[in-house]
Amino acid sequence: MNKTNISNWSWSKAFEDHAKTVNQYELTSQVVNHLAGYPGDSDGEYVKLSGEKQNELYEILSQIL
Repeated sequence: MNKTNISNWSWSKAFEDHAKTVNQYELTSQVVNHLAGYPGDSDGEYVKLSGEKQNELYEILSQIL
């Protein structure tokens, strides 16, 4: 049995993984919002970055978080 195969996960493992993903997304969003000056404000540093640089920053943050 392959324990990393998602079809072999228990419900608790699936919910644990989901909660981790949601938490990571929320933390990443908060960091990006701080950089961007929060939604609606277009004077933050994040929005000044090119799309490629925004993606790179997101990937870095997701690895850290």
